[in-house]
Amino acid sequence: MYDNLNARSSLPDEEAEKALARSPAFAGHDGEPNAKGWLTTEYRGLRIGYRRENRKVRIRGSLHTFHHGHNMGQFSAEQVRQACTELAAAVGQPAEALQIVSLEAGVNLPSAVSPRPFLENLASHKRSPFTATKPPRGATRPLEYGAFHGDYWVKAYDKGKYSQIQGRPLPATAPPHLLRFEVVYTRARPLLSLTKLPVLTLADLARPEVMDAIRENILTHWNATEHHHLMQDSDFTGLSLSDAALLALADNTSFWEAMKKEQPESTYKRNRRRAKVLLEQRAPANPYSDTLHQELAGMAPSPEAHI
Repeated sequence: MYDNLNARSSLPDEEAEKALARSPAFAGHDGEPNAKGWLTTEYRGLRIGYRRENRKVRIRGSLHTFHHGHNMGQFSAEQVRQACTELAAAVGQPAEALQIVSLEAGVNLPSAVSPRPFLENLASHKRSPFTATKPPRGATRPLEYGAFHGDYWVKAYDKGKYSQIQGRPLPATAPPHLLRFEVVYTRARPLLSLTKLPVLTLADLARPEVMDAIRENILTHWNATEHHHLMQDSDFTGLSLSDAALLALADNTSFWEAMKKEQPESTYKRNRRRAKVLLEQRAPANPYSDTLHQELAGMAPSPEAHI
């Protein structure tokens, strides 16, 4: 479930500093800082830094990759617990001392068909439009689309194609395509609101109630994602002329933005509500929703899962 994280800590004393120096992550380090005063190292895919001047520790990278060596499969609750324990040990610090300041949480969705049509028909998320990210080197089309908000954004991308470009193709025994959907919490505030915690630490990430809250939030954002359904080509059988017109325009965002300005509020809301009902009844089913529910269920923590 978890992917990239940004964790910070302030070491309390010299003993904690010595523990960091003896830790697996800094084993064999020459102790020389870079031009900005940071001692830096990479350990199991994570970028770790320490600044003696203020005893600040920072850790960036994929917790999923730290545990598995890649982030293409499922990351279960038990594996999260192990990864958090191992990460704390890797830097010689208590997991409770490592504060999470940003986090990615999402789900991999294996599929027999390419996710390209799904990605290219993403419309908006809570009124924020999806925009394409510049294609990575080696790709001829965008592979990632995101919708941005103040403290977070949501993204969906062709994980299978990305991995192939990076020289790590999907296993031959796996489905040939992989879609990933993520919520990127760029600040701690939405995470604290979700978890009802004053501070979120590495130790908290494996707590069942925290994992449940974040899993539920992924599903909430998935359900808030809207798509272009090209309803002009729908089956209008049995609909009145007015309902057929509403269905044809149901996902035309520019039309509804114009109507919101031009029509009385009650008229706009009544017709917008009716268009959404018709869209739910007549639009093709999301091909990934069942898989998403299955994958989220497979990540559910057991009650005893805690560091």
